[in-house]
Amino acid sequence: MLIIGIMLCIIALILEIYLSKTKNNNLQNINYNERYSKKEYLLTQTELKFYRLLKQITDELNLVICPQVTLYQIVTNKNYKYFSKIQNKSIDFVIAEENLKIKLCIELDDYTHKRNKRIKRDEFINKLFSDLNIKLTRIPVQNFYNLEELKNTIKESL
Repeated sequence: MLIIGIMLCIIALILEIYLSKTKNNNLQNINYNERYSKKEYLLTQTELKFYRLLKQITDELNLVICPQVTLYQIVTNKNYKYFSKIQNKSIDFVIAEENLKIKLCIELDDYTHKRNKRIKRDEFINKLFSDLNIKLTRIPVQNFYNLEELKNTIKESL
């Protein structure tokens, strides 16, 4: 009986090694150009325009901007089953101290925030941030931003 058990373990080990090598060879044969494409920029033009203004303000206040931060970098799930609710969501901008302690999150609300799916997402984030006492400011996209008004909004939200 012991010999049969040892032989089964050896066979299982050989099979695992074979399957592992086959899997690695399959990965090498994949052309990722067929599945993915490279993004040229981290931010949209609208977000970049806002970022440049925000940078002037955060530089003056000795704060740091982190764009496109995923929710799971801002909140921790207490049970892994809740991870799927936050894994694919991000916040447009996180304002932090120089040590990267989070001070304020900013969502730049464009026309997409009027879609039903986006409204539900925004409601979830609003409630989540409220419950966890994370400061969130929503700023509507505009063609022109008044720098002083934006600075006051940021300062009041901090």
